Amino acid sequence: VLTEMKRVAGRLVVSLPNFAHWKLRATLALRGRMPVTDALPYRWYDTPNIHLCTISDFEDLTRELGLRIDRRILIDASGHRTKGLANRVPNLLAERAVYSLTT
Repeated sequence: VLTEMKRVAGRLVVSLPNFAHWKLRATLALRGRMPVTDALPYRWYDTPNIHLCTISDFEDLTRELGLRIDRRILIDASGHRTKGLANRVPNLLAERAVYSLTT
């Protein structure tokens, strides 16, 4: 999808749930099942999210595709911008991320 977006637009805006968020990790570790949360509200077999990834995975992909991250907004579980420690370790503490990318 990103490759096609890159082809037709100079600026891309992408929002994604962070599959490495600590709550998702804990659910998977303690319950042994794919998590269902506000950020990931579908059962694993019924999800429109074809490719779950972490913030780190997504940022690696942007580099591989030659996209530049112009802005990244990290979102907490309350839907607000993250503060403090979450900004330093977003892969563990940010529930979502929104990116502004350019080609």
